[in-house]
Amino acid sequence: MHDVPVEFLILTGGAAARLGQDKASTLISGRSLLEYARDCVASSFPSAQTRVLGPEFTGGPAAAVVSGLVLGDSEFVGALAVDMPFARVAMAAVRQAMTPRGEIQAWIPVDVEGRRQWLCAVYRRSALVSAAEARSDWTGASFGALVGSLACVEISVEQDVSLLDIDTPADLQRARAEWHDHHR
Repeated sequence: MHDVPVEFLILTGGAAARLGQDKASTLISGRSLLEYARDCVASSFPSAQTRVLGPEFTGGPAAAVVSGLVLGDSEFVGALAVDMPFARVAMAAVRQAMTPRGEIQAWIPVDVEGRRQWLCAVYRRSALVSAAEARSDWTGASFGALVGSLACVEISVEQDVSLLDIDTPADLQRARAEWHDHHR
C-alpha cells in the first residue's frame, strides 16, 4: 500500500532524564532529532500528515498516543519516537509491508535480536482506539501494554542502526559516530 493515507504522531514529549537534554532539539551534524524524524516520515510516507506530540502530551508514549488519536481521522496512524534519527530504513520496510487486509492491525519493525520497536511503526486507528478503551488512564503505562496484543506483522530490519534510539549520552555519541561513518 504505497499511497495509503497515514497520519504520523512524532513523540517528542519525554523527560529525557537519562540523556540530560531535550531530545527534539538535540543535534547530530547540525540538524535536530525532530528534523530527522520529520524527514524520515516525509521520505517513507510522502503523503502522510504529521503531528508533533510535545511536552503538553504527558504521561509517557502510550498516554500521548491515546490523547493524540483524537487529532486526526486517517485509517492508519504511525508512531515515531523523535530519538530515532536513522529510522528511514525501518519506516520504508513498514511501508512496503503494509496491506489493506483488515485482520492486520499493526506493522512493527523488529531488530536482529528480535526486539519489536513499537515507536517506529504503523497501526490501524480502529485497533488503537479499541486498545485504548481497555483503560481509563494510560499515564505511565508502557507502549507495549497498549499495542502488544494487536495482530501485527513483524518486519525484520537487518540494519541495526535504523532502530537505534538515543536514550543516553553514549547512544548520542554512537549516533554521531554512525552519521559521520556514513557521510564521509
